Amino acid sequence: MARKLTDSCPRLRLRLKTLDDVRVDLSRLYWAAKAGQIETSDASRLANLLAIPGRLIEGGDIEARLATLERRELES
Repeated sequence: MARKLTDSCPRLRLRLKTLDDVRVDLSRLYWAAKAGQIETSDASRLANLLAIPGRLIEGGDIEARLATLERRELES
């Protein structure tokens, strides 16, 4: 039987510093839902929450790349 998010469970501190970290955690979430370990509705909510740090990381990467390009343009 699938567990609900509100059920007692240990709190995990996830390392979400790169898009690959987010991808790995989304994959774990997918397989846990597919195996019936968590409710699919809960998996969907968590996946939406994981999308937020994914977008922030992506935006930060783009911002850093743009700053590098602008700096190179100013130097030339």
